[in-house]
Amino acid sequence: MKKRARGGRQAGVLGGIALASMLAAGPVAAQSQSEVQNEAPTLYEEPAKSGVPFWDEANIGYMFRTASFNRSSNGDPSAGIATFKQAGAGVGGWLYGTTGELANFLSFGATYNFVQPIWSPEQYPFNFILKDTSQSGYGVVGELNARLRYETNTFVIGRQTIRNQWFMDGVYRFFNKLDQSMVGPRDIRGMQWLTYEAATLQGRVLNDSLRYYAGYVTSVKQVNDDKFRNLYQGGWNVFQYPSASREGDSDGMAYIGMNWKPTNDNMISASYHNVQNMLNMVYLDYDHVFRMEEGKYFRIGAQWMYQESNGQSLMRGVNGSTGPSFNTNYGGIYLEARPVKWWIPYAMAGLTSDHNQIYSPFSIGPSYLIQRVGENSRAGERTWILGTVFDFSTFGAPGLSFDITYGQRTNRNVDGNPNLPVADWDEMATDLIYIFPQDGFFKNLRARARYAKVWQKGDNWTGSSIQYADSTTNDVRFDVQLNIPFK
Repeated sequence: MKKRARGGRQAGVLGGIALASMLAAGPVAAQSQSEVQNEAPTLYEEPAKSGVPFWDEANIGYMFRTASFNRSSNGDPSAGIATFKQAGAGVGGWLYGTTGELANFLSFGATYNFVQPIWSPEQYPFNFILKDTSQSGYGVVGELNARLRYETNTFVIGRQTIRNQWFMDGVYRFFNKLDQSMVGPRDIRGMQWLTYEAATLQGRVLNDSLRYYAGYVTSVKQVNDDKFRNLYQGGWNVFQYPSASREGDSDGMAYIGMNWKPTNDNMISASYHNVQNMLNMVYLDYDHVFRMEEGKYFRIGAQWMYQESNGQSLMRGVNGSTGPSFNTNYGGIYLEARPVKWWIPYAMAGLTSDHNQIYSPFSIGPSYLIQRVGENSRAGERTWILGTVFDFSTFGAPGLSFDITYGQRTNRNVDGNPNLPVADWDEMATDLIYIFPQDGFFKNLRARARYAKVWQKGDNWTGSSIQYADSTTNDVRFDVQLNIPFK
């Protein structure tokens, strides 16, 4: 989990992204790269087929993105909560290309990811859009891989995006489960997402009812970086700049997992991840949908996570130093319904062990408790979140939706020590999202405006004493995305 600054004050316009296509997840992903690209029209007339699948089935195009981000805090320095501002905006995205298959077996893919600043105040870095701390643009080959496919099994080696999710059919909301495993793109509404140097395997068995995944990851490129770094430096210690000052090394991560749908109405997910010198992670999830007529439904889910340190326990150390060992766990429930076509209420709640916080350095994470500003739960945390989505398509505005949520995090402490409290966290957030619903050049254009506010109040450990905190954070973002296939 990337640590986020806390506290806050109202900001100006700014930042985000959206869900998009992925290049290297192979046919097991919820939606393949070619499927996503083919949803939008090409810029040119379809050429005559050459009879060579390597070229005829190739996809070439440009994923356009522009995003702005503005988060600020009024802080409470006397209580250990800093005053800060993070702001920036960029334009760019990535050029992508995937070949067809040679001998129905081998194909290749690549992306060139780039960002150019359009608003880059030098004093406000760490906005997840522009490069830190220079607030500059950058370009990097984010993906460059070879894919070997046999029937429904795909092996990918090289630079790649990793997606392991598989969603339930006919339900509306998956905000908190976008990555659905502990390794993924971490699409946090910035300009880019995480890409990895890795070897991965995905496949389908049992008449496609079970999808498995496994892999070994050696390095990661952060969402606003132009270098691939070892898993500690790239995935965790992201606020240590310049990069030469980062210490600590994690040689790699091995993982295995599966998503199984015994029927169309339920799904079981499980995974195990071992990140050398950092932590081991176990994740279990059960999701069930009770379906009614006209697309109405009631949905319930439950999940459990367990985490423990290994090796040098770098997660609990400082700038690469060996840290104390730890173990922790979290349990949560999720409820969602669609009593009428235009209204989708939802709720979630969770309990986290006093032993340690929950980490998610390589994905948004599959936890129900992820919020727009607040991420994974702190040690001892008691969490509840209520929200609702309004789908305006039934009112003559197809593609337009509004999501509002409010949550509270209490009983928090500094990892493993209930005598060192962390201030309560209340968060309210709204998202107004529009997806262009018609055919034509702008098909699947996605635009979003977001506003979120956080209140931090209560006793807070400053590092030397306990003080009462009273601080707010404001978070404002805008983003637009459009896939433009050339072929």
